[in-house]
Amino acid sequence: MKKKRVLVLNNYPMDRVLKEVELGETPDHVLFGVNRLAALGYAPVFLPYPAEGRWSNFQHLLGRLRHPLELGDLQQQMLALPLVRGADLIYAPCGSQTHFLQYLRAIGWLKIPVVTLMHHPFPKGKLDFLRGWQRRLFMQGADRLPSLSQALADDLQGRGCPAYKLEAMPWGADMDFYGPWQRPGSGVIATGRTGRDFKTFALAACRSACPSTIICLRGHLDTVDVSVTGGLRVIEAPDEQPVPGQKRGWMKYPELCSHMRAHSAVAIPLFAQESLAGVTSLMDAIGLGRAVLMTRNPHVDLDIEAEGIGFWLDAGDVDGWREKLDWVAAHPDQVEEMGVRAHALGMKRYNSVAFATRLIKIMEDALEGNR
Repeated sequence: MKKKRVLVLNNYPMDRVLKEVELGETPDHVLFGVNRLAALGYAPVFLPYPAEGRWSNFQHLLGRLRHPLELGDLQQQMLALPLVRGADLIYAPCGSQTHFLQYLRAIGWLKIPVVTLMHHPFPKGKLDFLRGWQRRLFMQGADRLPSLSQALADDLQGRGCPAYKLEAMPWGADMDFYGPWQRPGSGVIATGRTGRDFKTFALAACRSACPSTIICLRGHLDTVDVSVTGGLRVIEAPDEQPVPGQKRGWMKYPELCSHMRAHSAVAIPLFAQESLAGVTSLMDAIGLGRAVLMTRNPHVDLDIEAEGIGFWLDAGDVDGWREKLDWVAAHPDQVEEMGVRAHALGMKRYNSVAFATRLIKIMEDALEGNR
């Protein structure tokens, strides 16, 4: 049986990350299901990223003019257009890439379905009153718009997106990558890049007796005097893309996981958020089976307190973070139980196999609707 051909447009190089997954350097959930397409009857075709050429140059020129047009990755989409005739479906694991293709789909020029996975709400800006028609066209041109949170699905529906196109899809950890659950060490570790408020965490850690660690990219703690952080350990990694199979770039997952295993809880301190920040570290906590301390984020569907795996904190609340750090240090048995529950959640529901299964169902629905 001939496999269905899927054009994959993403905002980071999927082929590189796929190689990292094959080498055991990265968990497969960062591929958002594309690594499982071939086994399920699909043939993925990865469009290059970054895509450079005359269309990217033209887009850079438009960017300098501060225009209100939302075009996605124009060069990548132009490279995809000649391949459309031999393809069955377009999949965008991130909603930043395929605006122009979806406009073509909305007006009937593009004949194959588009499935776009939404991570974040539409960005806000001074010219939003000029972008409303583009966003309506964007939603019209997607055959399915699954999202990583119910809050985002509700927002899209409130903007006029038909309910049948929408589905909140919980992201899930690559449980095989993290391996069997291991008993935790002690203390709390904070990692990650996007939206991180490491300053609040650092100030709380210096006032707490709980041993704490921050792993961040070089320069992220420039506003914090790390010389007076007491028992806080800071590890800074180079801000450089990794190379598969080589010890270059930011800290790779196996080393990162060894640090997280040595702690009893994972901290995810965020600035006040209107987007889905922190969820990658939440997947790490679930995969490893660690308790979670996280800044409240309305776009995270997994309620860590209701599931008994951690605590929510308010953005910028140094005293609140200090209290929870002290609690973690004083209640090792309860923290370990939280970690056990977190790992069980990953095995049962929040895993990359379950995510890919739902993705394939959405693709099949889009193809059936297109027929």
